[in-house]
Amino acid sequence: NLVVISYLNVSWGAQAIPRHRYYAFDKHNGDLVWVSTPGGRPLDTTYSTPVVADINGQKLIIGGNADGSIYAMKQTTGEMVWGFKLSKRGINTSVIVEGTKVYATHSEENLDTTKMGRVVCIDATGNGDVTNTHELWRNDGVGVGYASPTLKDGRLYVVDNSANLHCFNADTGELYWQHSIGTVGRGSPVWADGKIFVTEVNGKFHILKPGEDTCESLNVQEITRDEDDHYVEIFGSPAIADGRIIFTTEERIYCIGRK
Repeated sequence: NLVVISYLNVSWGAQAIPRHRYYAFDKHNGDLVWVSTPGGRPLDTTYSTPVVADINGQKLIIGGNADGSIYAMKQTTGEMVWGFKLSKRGINTSVIVEGTKVYATHSEENLDTTKMGRVVCIDATGNGDVTNTHELWRNDGVGVGYASPTLKDGRLYVVDNSANLHCFNADTGELYWQHSIGTVGRGSPVWADGKIFVTEVNGKFHILKPGEDTCESLNVQEITRDEDDHYVEIFGSPAIADGRIIFTTEERIYCIGRK
């Protein structure tokens, strides 16, 4: 019965200090139910969309924060349950949750290594600061700062900033394969009909068939302008419904499917 939004703000009184805050409203009348400020000083703006997950019978809101951490909060009150420090900059990707595992990514400086970027799996059953106690696995040097991950049949798929699609074992973090889809990755991969649909910034739309140890390219289309045949940039992710694929470019919205 709640609508929850989050953003960076600074106001008056208790909200005079800039923070990444969460606001929960009653969906029936719009009344403010709670405000939560789980993080510290913001390092960046953030585009991470929080998700709701049932962790051991408790509904938690889990998402990336502008202070570079991942936080879990009680859905009913906004009280922080746990926090996981991940990056020296704000988190822009959304997490994905499967069972009691949380998968998160970033492409900035790590807190404890010199490599840029990390894909990490977190045990979501902890309390307090779980940075050093509830990490299940990590893969450093994979810079996934914009595209959120996709999970299917025990495999985690991520697109890095250089438009490489990586396939990991979701339980162990083992890398199965890597497949290039171009040079600039921003859109999240989407799974449907046994395939992965994903865009690349320089006008490319890919349909891929992931396998055990490799990935097959089924089709690649370049989206161009009518007036000069130059590619149009694509920053968003595809949406799939009723047998149709919908995606946006910098100029238009497209729908692909049978008429």
